[in-house]
Amino acid sequence: MSNYTSTTVHEGSMRCVTNFPQGKAVFTTDVGSALGGRGECPSPAQMLAAAVASCMASMMAFMGARRELNTAGISIEAGYEEGKSGITALNFHITVPNPTTVGERAVLEAAVKGCPVGAAIAPTVEKKISWTWAE
Repeated sequence: MSNYTSTTVHEGSMRCVTNFPQGKAVFTTDVGSALGGRGECPSPAQMLAAAVASCMASMMAFMGARRELNTAGISIEAGYEEGKSGITALNFHITVPNPTTVGERAVLEAAVKGCPVGAAIAPTVEKKISWTWAE
């Protein structure tokens, strides 16, 4: 049995299409137009930041469910910074639309820090996280 969960194919013009057979999901990435690609779809770097954000949101939902916290509507804006050596930082702004107590905030912050996808990123890539909390 294979441990592969997706197949990515380069279609030309620096565009790649990734298929996930288990859910029939598909996503497409492009190299940015400044580098000669089409720039019509997210870049792999944007997808990396989005994957970490998705993991963070999933961990908040998981930990929230265990403690009966309302995590509906939490959103994360994700981006990245590049330097000469590649990606230097992943940036996240998390908005929590529901009022939370200090203890609930601690649970959500711990869930974000426990994201295994983020933990798999090289420690030289800084993770910058900011929060907006509902009042």
